Amino acid sequence: MEAIKAGTRNAAELLRLEDHLGTLEAGKLADMVVTDVDPLEDISLLADPASIGLIIQGGRPVKDLKGWLPVETAVPSIAG
Repeated sequence: MEAIKAGTRNAAELLRLEDHLGTLEAGKLADMVVTDVDPLEDISLLADPASIGLIIQGGRPVKDLKGWLPVETAVPSIAG
């Protein structure tokens, strides 16, 4: 968990951008991945593209690799 925090919350604090990013909160810019593995069990699982099901950038879904989102929420880049 400390490695994940170091790359997100702690990095935002270091850059003095914690009011805008670094954690998942309403009003903040969000980039995130959704996975079906537990990175707390083995962080290296996040390096395997097969374990990443959904990618969100700027609060918008850009890739839904496992079909987890309803079709009506899809953006053009998901279909491709």
